[in-house]
Amino acid sequence: MTDTTCISTNTIHAIQNANSVVGFKDWLGLIALFLSATVAVLIGQYLQDRKAKRDRIYQNKFSIFATILGLRHSRALNEQFVIAINQIPVVFHNNKEILVKLDRFIKTHVDNSLKDKAIENLNSDLNDLVLEMAKDLGYTNIDNNVMKSFYYPDASFFRHQSDLIYNELSSLEKYPLLLEARERDKSRKSSGK
Repeated sequence: MTDTTCISTNTIHAIQNANSVVGFKDWLGLIALFLSATVAVLIGQYLQDRKAKRDRIYQNKFSIFATILGLRHSRALNEQFVIAINQIPVVFHNNKEILVKLDRFIKTHVDNSLKDKAIENLNSDLNDLVLEMAKDLGYTNIDNNVMKSFYYPDASFFRHQSDLIYNELSSLEKYPLLLEARERDKSRKSSGK
């Protein structure tokens, strides 16, 4: 009897050990499954964030490119054109060719002593800048012919001119009020109030 009891007890212990090993393997499987799902989600989120960042950078670059290309006929007369030009150093900061061409464009359009040279180079400096931006964005089919042709009807020109005249008249009308406010501010500062 003792032998049967001993064998039964040993068999029960063997079965319990086998169950605990299987249980341990089941737990390891569950942990591995959970970890792999977590890692997959984290990697997916990382890749999605990277793609969103690339898309945002492309959209910023394209917006500036499209604004400059669309307003090339009016240039500095249009505030959006000026804003787009001034955003280039930030948005295209990693493209040295664009920054060099931007610098050349700005230098030919700021110095009044070079006015004739600026008019002479107006198209080529701007064209070079826009063509370099097009290359950065992957547009290989834009050339100087595309840049030199544009649609700018007289009605658009006169509407823009009327806006400029209205803004000028409005600022001239408010100029005396601005001077009075400046004088009051100076007198307050000098009296120590």
